[in-house]
Amino acid sequence: MTELISKDIVDLQDIEKIQFMQTLQADPAKYSAYIQEKSGRILQETVDTKRASFVKISTDMARQMDMDHNSLAAMERTTDLSAQQDFIIGQQRGMAATTKSNEDLTRRQVEINNWYYENKRETLFVLQLLLLVLLTAVVILSLTSNGLLTQQAADYLLFFVIMVGGGVWGYRWYYTKNIRDRRYWNRRSFEEDGKVAPPSGQICIGEGGETKPADSA
Repeated sequence: MTELISKDIVDLQDIEKIQFMQTLQADPAKYSAYIQEKSGRILQETVDTKRASFVKISTDMARQMDMDHNSLAAMERTTDLSAQQDFIIGQQRGMAATTKSNEDLTRRQVEINNWYYENKRETLFVLQLLLLVLLTAVVILSLTSNGLLTQQAADYLLFFVIMVGGGVWGYRWYYTKNIRDRRYWNRRSFEEDGKVAPPSGQICIGEGGETKPADSA
């Protein structure tokens, strides 16, 4: 039933359109005006649709170009920041290496200065001891020449004094040449250094005075 009603409505609309067209065609001027009006309306709607589409596309294109421009600007800033960061990191690494090198050089120079200072001070002590030996020998010889000491006693005293002075000088020479550490004046080296590994878990002293576990020696 609904389909029949719909069909009747469509038929009535078609009949109405046909009658309207026949009425227009009966009056050529009115028909021509109606055709021009419809054509102008269709043309205007088409132009408006195209204009709206063009405006939308232009807006989307402008927005896309702005996004591309912003992306390129952000990429350039990121590249500049990355280059600056790499430059700063390189400078910091160079400064750290220079600081470590200067620290090592300063420490080694202090060790050298301390070694030579102690060596000169001990050499001064040995020279003072030799001077005392010579003064003692002069006193003994003076007493012998004045008859206050016998020749045999003077010989014994001179031998003892010379042995003491020579022994001190020889011990100092031997100790500095063979026993004393070449880097630290207040240390001594042993023949077993570096030949026998310490027991596992004990602490050993490595070169430079640093301590470390025996397993990592």
